[in-house]
Amino acid sequence: MFRTSDEEDEEDEGHGEVGAIYLPLSNEDEQDQRGRRQQLSRWRRYFRPLARKAYYSSLFHLVVVNFPYALAAWVYLFVFTVAGTTLLMALPLGAILCFFDLIGARTFARGELYLQSRFHYPLSYPAPYPPRPIFTRRREVTSAEVEAGGAAAGDLVPEGSFYKNSYAMFTDPTSYQALFYFLVIKPSITIVFSLVLLICVLPALVLVLPAPAALRAVRRLGIWQANVAIEGLYLAVR
Repeated sequence: MFRTSDEEDEEDEGHGEVGAIYLPLSNEDEQDQRGRRQQLSRWRRYFRPLARKAYYSSLFHLVVVNFPYALAAWVYLFVFTVAGTTLLMALPLGAILCFFDLIGARTFARGELYLQSRFHYPLSYPAPYPPRPIFTRRREVTSAEVEAGGAAAGDLVPEGSFYKNSYAMFTDPTSYQALFYFLVIKPSITIVFSLVLLICVLPALVLVLPAPAALRAVRRLGIWQANVAIEGLYLAVR
């Protein structure tokens, strides 16, 4: 009769041990082995963040990208907001400064939404798609444009009027929501998180053993502040 490979392996392993007696493991030995396996499984789950990209993505954004971006946005918007509102009585100069102030706020807002959705996931709220316009809006085509054959009915085309785009930007609530977010909310969150990262997280990464717990905390904090950004820049005034 043919023998299976398992039977051949057992015969090879048992060669020279004819008559050997194997005693079954006692209940205590089985419990010890089960306890060791459970302990090993717990340690593997504990150190799992060290091999996951999502945790390092959150850490990189909060440590390297977040503070410089927040500082650049705050400095730009603070200078133009103060200068624009101070010189608002001198309408030409004040209006120009306010114009660039809102342009900057909307530009920083689009960048913030991209960064938060790029480095932190999953989020409670999706980022707006398509991204909200910075200055040039899109409008439906007119009947004259349809008759001219430039576009089909129902299509959206860029608004070519500078006056209409400017009026829409100055009356859009998201412009001022972005100002409030970058001047008040984001600086507070960034300063607190930067201190926590420097005092607690970076030493934990150096010590290795508490590193997985630190990475888990960083990812949760990153997702939380990303949801705050989406709420503050998009959902609150949608």
